[in-house]
Amino acid sequence: MDALTQELRTPFFAVIVCRTNIGKPIDEAWRRIGGFVDAGRFLNIPCTLISGEGELGSVRQVGDSILEAMAGRTDHSYTYAQIAGPMAQFAYHGCVSLSSSSFDRCVLTYTILYDQSLMEQAQRDGEKERISQRFQKAVEAMKREAEIS
Repeated sequence: MDALTQELRTPFFAVIVCRTNIGKPIDEAWRRIGGFVDAGRFLNIPCTLISGEGELGSVRQVGDSILEAMAGRTDHSYTYAQIAGPMAQFAYHGCVSLSSSSFDRCVLTYTILYDQSLMEQAQRDGEKERISQRFQKAVEAMKREAEIS
């Protein structure tokens, strides 16, 4: 076995999917909840754009110590990677997306994945539960905001 093979480890990704139905058309809902810095409102934490215009390649600061870069974008989604912060070493990524379910309804999906292979089992369980609860609350807050008349 060569040195490179010895250094490689098999990643073990946790996948968290938080989802809810929204009783508004997709474009209307996205206008209310789809901004890259809107995440702070729904997580109850300061969030500011520190680089870019909120489009692909932009960087936001979440709280005091987290930096996230937008790595992908469509008309009704964005994907980001944590580049600094407590989960950056675990290749933490998130995706916020809306899909249309009818002309006046859509589905919000917030997907998070991160590599657990460097974590002990207790930390794996704790992080997954903590993140799941936190982001399900964010999804519910996003739904409330999107459905405001």
